[in-house]
Amino acid sequence: MKIEQLNSLSESHNELVALLNDCVESGASVGFLAPLEDGEAEHYWQRVAADLAQGDRTLLVAREAGRIAGTVQISYCPKKNGSHRAEVEKLMVHTAFRQRGIAQQLMAEVERQAQDNQRTLLVLDTRTDDTASILYRKAGYKEAGQIPQFARSSAGTLDGTTLFYKLL
Repeated sequence: MKIEQLNSLSESHNELVALLNDCVESGASVGFLAPLEDGEAEHYWQRVAADLAQGDRTLLVAREAGRIAGTVQISYCPKKNGSHRAEVEKLMVHTAFRQRGIAQQLMAEVERQAQDNQRTLLVLDTRTDDTASILYRKAGYKEAGQIPQFARSSAGTLDGTTLFYKLL
């Protein structure tokens, strides 16, 4: 398995669209509701590409057997008083590649990249009681609190979110 930073999405666009669709369909809480509307995933990745071009975000991909197995993003705070922090976003691992340690490796690389960009605080959120919480706690993230009824689920319920942080 190899982790790399993508600065352009042109060659990987279709795989990234497929990854997002797979994760949303499998119930991942990544900001979308299943089923995705036509063009929704494509539009999302176009916005990510624009952020990459402006230097506002880093996109890391994990490749296994030449395929994109997972991704994670680092969104850099643009405010002067927040130049030390970044948000971890959209940790996704394709269902065909889960339970292989890919998410842990992506998170370790997030921390290296953040430090290389002079970021000393990482924040993230996930659906309350989601299995991702276990991963984040094992990686040393601390729970900062919970917000009830934060995001609508594909089933129509309102789920809480748990906020995490890590000082690097």
